[in-house]
Amino acid sequence: MGEYPVYDDGVYDAFDVRDERFRAYGDAIAGSVAGKVVLDIGTGRDALWAVAAARAGAAHVYAIERQPDVAAQARSAVADLGGRVTILEGLSTGIDLLTPAQVCVSEIVGNIASAEGAVAVLADARRRLCAADCLWIPFRMQTWAAAVSLPEGARTLAAEGRPYVDRVFAAVGRPFDLRLCLGGPAAELLVSSAALVESLVFDHRRAPPDTDEVASAQLTVEAAAARMTGLLLWSRIAVSPATSSREIDTLSGGTRGWAPVYVPLGATEVRSGDRLDVTWRRSTSDDGVHPDYHVSVAVPGAGELLVWSSPHHGGGFRETDLHRELFPS
Repeated sequence: MGEYPVYDDGVYDAFDVRDERFRAYGDAIAGSVAGKVVLDIGTGRDALWAVAAARAGAAHVYAIERQPDVAAQARSAVADLGGRVTILEGLSTGIDLLTPAQVCVSEIVGNIASAEGAVAVLADARRRLCAADCLWIPFRMQTWAAAVSLPEGARTLAAEGRPYVDRVFAAVGRPFDLRLCLGGPAAELLVSSAALVESLVFDHRRAPPDTDEVASAQLTVEAAAARMTGLLLWSRIAVSPATSSREIDTLSGGTRGWAPVYVPLGATEVRSGDRLDVTWRRSTSDDGVHPDYHVSVAVPGAGELLVWSSPHHGGGFRETDLHRELFPS
């Protein structure tokens, strides 16, 4: 939902929950911002990390929010901080700062790590808004993949998700086969090992991540025999390079901030020990920010590759069995 964006109070209330995500970000901010100029990209309704940075002793915080109504709410949230936080309305790519930021905090991490445009947005911030030795929070975002078997009868669109579907379609201008997350204990559905398909490291000592990427990975089927129906993609986030820093694994259920993405591939029989060769492609869409994805999986004995294409916007509607089932008309 954050790609379009279609946030509301229900979503922002979930961001306020004191879970593993909240504690990890809070600890990283508290340990790094004292006396420094801080940039918070995508500050949100409650300006959570801008407020945390100000209270941790930041010299000043610039907090950017693209949605006018949300920016107004964020100004109210920082009103009692004595002017130490400046809310800037608009896209970070269209805003300049008087003083380069020494710490950049962002939570533009998608359910697929790069999906909210972090690669392009943070590369622009690095070029124009941040000091050469800027510290980045989070330090690393990753996407992991595993094969899953989704049982028959479990594929229903959650009632609480339907209003957001309509709003995403409205933002794009028409229906399309949008990405879908799984609720419930998704880890129980895995039938293979997990593998890293995307790793984005933000560190002034390294080159920024490439906007387009091709990667390969191999999954090993661990179930005795299974009916693989697709892949699961989920994020892992390291907020700080410190070895003591918490890494947030969004598959574990320790946060409500993200959920795993289900990639429908059609039912395929697999057996223990089968090697599944995965090719992952990320390319920037025509908006210059959000990625399009293309994933193919080679299964032993299968005549053709199993393929999933998911553009940020555009693409067809009801092109997969799953989308035809969830959207019958």
